[in-house]
Amino acid sequence: MNDTERNQSLPRRLLVSFQIGGAFFALANVICVAILGYVYLAVRHVPKTLEVKGSARKEIVSDKISWDGTITAFDPDLIKAYEKLQAGSDRVATFIRNVGIPDREVTFSSVATTKIMQREVIPTPPPAGKELPDGQKPEPTIVPTSKVELYKLTQTVTIDSADMDKVPAVSRSITSLIKEGVEIESDSPRYLYSKLSELKIDMLGEATKDATLRATQIVTNANGSLGRLVEARMGVMQINPKGVTDVSDTGNNDTTSLEKEILAVVTVEFELR
Repeated sequence: MNDTERNQSLPRRLLVSFQIGGAFFALANVICVAILGYVYLAVRHVPKTLEVKGSARKEIVSDKISWDGTITAFDPDLIKAYEKLQAGSDRVATFIRNVGIPDREVTFSSVATTKIMQREVIPTPPPAGKELPDGQKPEPTIVPTSKVELYKLTQTVTIDSADMDKVPAVSRSITSLIKEGVEIESDSPRYLYSKLSELKIDMLGEATKDATLRATQIVTNANGSLGRLVEARMGVMQINPKGVTDVSDTGNNDTTSLEKEILAVVTVEFELR
């Protein structure tokens, strides 16, 4: 190809290059417009939601009560230790029966046996070449042995009842048996509510109603409209003594008081129209 032909073909190549470049630019513009349009439509169609918390509070009275006591006996002889424990358990059973609590509400656990081993005290000689103050001796070494010094036998007595008067009376007065040689420790009674599972369902409904009312008021004041319920999440129950408002992340479950207050919290999410 001579110079004249080469000079004549240069404009044609430039024209083809511009045409190809223009096509790419046009295609890129179309893709950008498509992406922007998709993002706009996607954002526009994301449902707007409103999250609201609702709560329900109810006072309840315990309908069950439980109490534990621990009877203990010591003796170097295992059989004698068991006889002491058995005598103490019989005396405890009679005491509870005389208060008016039926035997069917009283349970005695199996007997647990612990061996308390003898210990040998070995004097420690003074350190060589070192004088101690007058009257002071090195601390002795205490070494356990394989000989039994005492047998410790324990048994737990449990009352499960609905009598809210007699069981607390037992917990307060049964330690008077110590005067008769009965070694017994008395725990505090535990106040329980047996219908908690059914109550939780009712509380969930009440808390959800409260959340719906709150959401409706918010949307109405903003001249909006409340849509469908998207999600409802129930928090942990808070069961406190009456008049106490303690809150725990893991939930409170009071067993110390006869009268309690239960709090349920629900988080709900609604679509907005």
